[in-house]
Amino acid sequence: MAQPNWNPRLKDVLGHDTKEVPMISPRTGNEYRAEIIPELKVISTGSIEEVDGKYRYSIVDTTKSLEYAIKVETKVDVKFGMVLVFKNVRGGATARGGWYSADSVQVVPRNA
Repeated sequence: MAQPNWNPRLKDVLGHDTKEVPMISPRTGNEYRAEIIPELKVISTGSIEEVDGKYRYSIVDTTKSLEYAIKVETKVDVKFGMVLVFKNVRGGATARGGWYSADSVQVVPRNA
């Protein structure tokens, strides 16, 4: 008989379709499987901060009425209301809510 699962999946938390992909841990070099959102289009709040050599973008997902932050290695200049696209978004639970990171971020041009 199966036990109840109290750990929600990324799809359940953020409400976007996900897929599982193999990844390599930069810390240990070990391979693992991660649930990712291949491409996530969101709105910037205009806030970015540097944390541990990476950049944390405060964003709003207007399609799901969620506000959170995503950390990436890439820095782009952002302004309030800019549309951003994050690639390979992943995350997990923490004692204070959750963490989210992505492989890359880019600004979507206004006429796109």
